Amino acid sequence: MSGLPSRLSPLHTVAGKAGAQFAPCEGWQVAQAYTTVEEEVALAQGGVGLADETARGKILIEGREAAALLGVELGLGRGAVLDKGRVFRLRPDLFFISTPSGGEKGLLEGLRSQAAGRHLTLTDLTHGRAELWLVGPAGPAVLSQLCGLDLARFSDGEARQTSVAKTAQLILRRDLDGLPAFSLIGARSLGAYLWEALLEAGRVQGIAPLGQAALRALGDTD
Repeated sequence: MSGLPSRLSPLHTVAGKAGAQFAPCEGWQVAQAYTTVEEEVALAQGGVGLADETARGKILIEGREAAALLGVELGLGRGAVLDKGRVFRLRPDLFFISTPSGGEKGLLEGLRSQAAGRHLTLTDLTHGRAELWLVGPAGPAVLSQLCGLDLARFSDGEARQTSVAKTAQLILRRDLDGLPAFSLIGARSLGAYLWEALLEAGRVQGIAPLGQAALRALGDTD
């Protein structure tokens, strides 16, 4: 590792108390595992798990030329896979891009170069937002206790801005090889609160933390 200090998720202390085994990832310290990969994968496949994905890249693009810059045609609330992540259209003039950890740097540099002279605003939200993933067939049952969305009409590849446990969240539906998965992105300062609220809501379903190794095994590649 370099001499640069590692970035920490707002869930770092909470994860440590839950038994997280940390590892470096693109300048961050991330929870690699809590138990074993096999146990965590089985948990997600048979019930529901909760993961901290705060280290993922998060870019917001706003302006009437945003769609032209990205070269995508998407309906409102729809998403698409990019070479280095996924893009979601939140408004006619507002797009959100999610990238693997560290992927936002090169992508943002390229977008800023292409955006020169255009009426656009590009914002790196990576360090200002927490990101939690709810993964597993029981995920909708847990989320429905804290959110008023009609989850039966919320399909894979869609995005919604809503309230979860009385906090403003952007929710991305991004299933992992057919396994229901919801990404919840909101204020960094509320990350630990939302984590605890989701664990409490999922107690009956047997919810437990997932590490990065389990997410990769489940198919998280973008």
